[in-house]
Amino acid sequence: MNRQLMVQYTDTPRVAMQVSRSVVVASIQVDLDEDVLARFREDLLARVYETGSHGVILDVSGLETLDSQEFAALRHIIEMTALMGAEAVLVGLQPGVVSALVEAGADVDGLRAAINLDEAFTLLEPQPESQPEAENGIEPAAEEDVGLEEDSVLDDESLPESDG
Repeated sequence: MNRQLMVQYTDTPRVAMQVSRSVVVASIQVDLDEDVLARFREDLLARVYETGSHGVILDVSGLETLDSQEFAALRHIIEMTALMGAEAVLVGLQPGVVSALVEAGADVDGLRAAINLDEAFTLLEPQPESQPEAENGIEPAAEEDVGLEEDSVLDDESLPESDG
C-alpha cells in the first residue's frame, strides 16, 4: 500500500471483520463515506485473498440509512469479491433502507440477501451434488439389471418353433 493511502486511512474507521467457516463476516457499524468504503474494499479483498474464503457476509444491520451511492459502492465491492471466487450475501437490511433503495430504483438484481447470519451461512454452504434420479425417491437401476425381468418371462415353451 502506498504511503499516501496509509496516511489517508489513519483517521478512517475500520469495518470489523472475522472469518468463520471459510466465510469473511464484515459487520458494518460505521457511517459510510468514500474513505470508509475505500478502506473497507481494500481490507475485505485482502482478507478474502489471505484466507481463501469462499463466501462473504456483509452485515449492514448497523446502518439506519444507506443512500443509492453507498449502495452502489457496496454492490461494486460485492462484484469484486465474486471475481475473487467468493459469493456475497447481504444481511440485516432495515425495512426503511430496503424501501428507500427500491423507491430510488437501486439495482438489486442478482444480489443475495438473508434476514440473519444463520440464514446467510446456510445460503453460502456448499450444496451437495444431487442425482436427478434420486431426487424423486426412485433408485436408478443398475445397467446389468436392465431387461432381466423380460428375459425371465421367456422360457423354451414360449419361443416360436423353428422349421428346421
